Amino acid sequence: MQNNIRESLFRPELLKRIVIYGLLTLLLGSAQCSFFPLLNICPSTPDLIMGMLLGIILIDSDKSAAVVAVAAGFFIDAIGGGAIALSPLVYCLFVLFISLFSRKMLTSFASFALLMIPALLYRGVATAVCMAIDRRALVPISELFGVIGPELLCTAIVCLPLYFAVKLCAIPLETHSKFTF
Repeated sequence: MQNNIRESLFRPELLKRIVIYGLLTLLLGSAQCSFFPLLNICPSTPDLIMGMLLGIILIDSDKSAAVVAVAAGFFIDAIGGGAIALSPLVYCLFVLFISLFSRKMLTSFASFALLMIPALLYRGVATAVCMAIDRRALVPISELFGVIGPELLCTAIVCLPLYFAVKLCAIPLETHSKFTF
């Protein structure tokens, strides 16, 4: 029994997945938390991890995306230093939410772009909830749209090319939902 567990943990497919998605999470999470907040071009910080997870759902599987969501959430909370450390939960619920829409989707850029609509709606609701929790009160609509509007626009623009990055990273994995965590 113990040998079976050990053998399943050290499969080459799993190790490749951990390395590739770990490096992608490290790169995108670092850019999300350190590079984009310093830019004066973007009025808000785009959610790159959300775009990466959306690509993983389409190209690999929702199970792989859920595991990456938890790890990426902990990483974002660790380097982001936000007041509310709910990113693993927020990203895991995101994977669950988007998986409901992606069941019949093809692994194509058109599907990715179409799934950005519910993804952005989810991101807007998550931002509104986090703002309300942080302030311990409901946020006025005008202030809410002033924050959520630019965030969603920046996220949509920056995340669209992430489909191609995830697809490129998935080439060594030789996956089209053949293998999941």
